Amino acid sequence: MKMKKMMIALLAASLCAQSCMVSLAAEGVGPGYEIANRKENNYGPAYGPGAALSAWTKIGNSYVDDSGNAIEGALLRGVSVSKWQGNVDWAKVAADDVSFALIRMGSFGYEGEYTMDETYDRNMREAKANGVHTTPYVYLQTKTVEEAKAAARYALEKAAPYDITYPLAVDVESQYIMDLSRQELTDVVNAFCQVVEDAGYTPIIYSDYYKFRDEMDTSQFKYDLWLARYGGDHNMEGRTMWQSTDKGVIDGIDGNVFLEFAFKDYGAMEVTYRHDWTPGTWQLIDGTWYFDHATGHYTGWVKPDGNWYYLDPANNGAMVANTTMVIDGVSYTFSASGAMQ
Repeated sequence: MKMKKMMIALLAASLCAQSCMVSLAAEGVGPGYEIANRKENNYGPAYGPGAALSAWTKIGNSYVDDSGNAIEGALLRGVSVSKWQGNVDWAKVAADDVSFALIRMGSFGYEGEYTMDETYDRNMREAKANGVHTTPYVYLQTKTVEEAKAAARYALEKAAPYDITYPLAVDVESQYIMDLSRQELTDVVNAFCQVVEDAGYTPIIYSDYYKFRDEMDTSQFKYDLWLARYGGDHNMEGRTMWQSTDKGVIDGIDGNVFLEFAFKDYGAMEVTYRHDWTPGTWQLIDGTWYFDHATGHYTGWVKPDGNWYYLDPANNGAMVANTTMVIDGVSYTFSASGAMQ
């Protein structure tokens, strides 16, 4: 009987010790633990002490990949987010070694439709407020050069109110446009980027390795490339950013997120973005001023001549003038000419 009690006591002590060890490990793992240990996602075995904690993080002076190899030339870590990440806690994200964020603006061009991502404004504002460099990316679905130019002008309108310090990105992966010839798709992408560049922004082109290789002629691009390639060689001529995985784990983001690495420190570059320019023309219609672009009236904030104007979305883009108006919780005063005071 005494022997049986002793065996039970030893078993209980052993289980308690294991439980305590698991609890302590779970408290200290932090972001990166899940991604390094999800073998069903082909992240492979651990590669030494602390391996489970270090995939896609900085060890010493270098970022490492999921095999423990240094990512040569990687300077900064970032994320790309959209509505699928839900309500992001940008304070936590910034504290988890995230320096920049590519934020989905919307999908432009599918049968002429422009659809904005409902989290775009919040993500742009709150990421920037927490010290994260921000830029939009546009999911492009245009099939002609003229459609691409119109989409770029619309993207510039939606980018204008924000402080953008990284390249404005065009996402070229939609199957809707993959029936274009190699030259046609190259021309469409170049047309979008040229309008963005003419507005004073730095464009960057996103796609995966095979689309860059087979569907476009990258030798005709003078713009930087943002390469998506998971588990493979990330080197490509013109590549300045790499999307390394879609299974990233970052504090402040529920579930998985795309992880990005920058090989050029855009935030430290002295790039001047012309926020004093918005493409379009003023139109006086039935005594009311509107500011028009290729697809209709602008709405929201515009700055076409060095002054900010507000084009009321609730009134089909009519210019607000000679009044004080509360916009997004802030009171603004506008002169008789519509310029914000």
